[in-house]
Amino acid sequence: MEKHIHINIGRQIGAGGLEVARELGKRLGIRVYDKELLSIAARESGLDHSVFAGEDERDNLSLNTGFSFSSFAEAISNTFRPSVYNSNTIFEIQSDVIRELAKHSSTIFVGRCADYLLRDFEGCLNVFITSSMKDRIARVKTVNKYGDTTGLSDEKIAELLKRGDRKRASYYGNYTFKTWGAAESYDMCLSTTLLGIEGCADFIEGTIKHRLL
Repeated sequence: MEKHIHINIGRQIGAGGLEVARELGKRLGIRVYDKELLSIAARESGLDHSVFAGEDERDNLSLNTGFSFSSFAEAISNTFRPSVYNSNTIFEIQSDVIRELAKHSSTIFVGRCADYLLRDFEGCLNVFITSSMKDRIARVKTVNKYGDTTGLSDEKIAELLKRGDRKRASYYGNYTFKTWGAAESYDMCLSTTLLGIEGCADFIEGTIKHRLL
């Protein structure tokens, strides 16, 4: 039987966690699951994709032109807005998808409490990616997925990043009973400020090859 490995990546908003995951996926030939999980969960459950997007643990950072600071701040605050569907039910559907995918192949999961959900699986490496606030601000200004930051000062972006992190920490703590970002919650904590995207990928890849393969 083929031995599966599972890399579960938690990350600060703007720290480059998704980029590290994609670099690892390319090197190891393992599929990366981020927002794709929402589509899979919607398809498997028969619910509309928007139901899962509304309860998504991600920061939903979208710094598109036309967002004032106050309206963007409100969007961050409402990331986990109540749904007509029970939040726990939606989480359980996503959880089932994550566990089912992990049963059949090696995986790289970004966020979504995958480290906790796969705690009984062999071959897991749980990683947290962090970065300096300066680098996080620079990343959200340049990475396309965050949109246009025109009109937002560094101070305002930093405030929004901290607010989004608090939401992410609350989500993680609510479902895992662990502390988001704390070293004891993970096997490895790495800084993209110190190591860069490829350097973080190097450490994770080396650990996988020497300890899990």
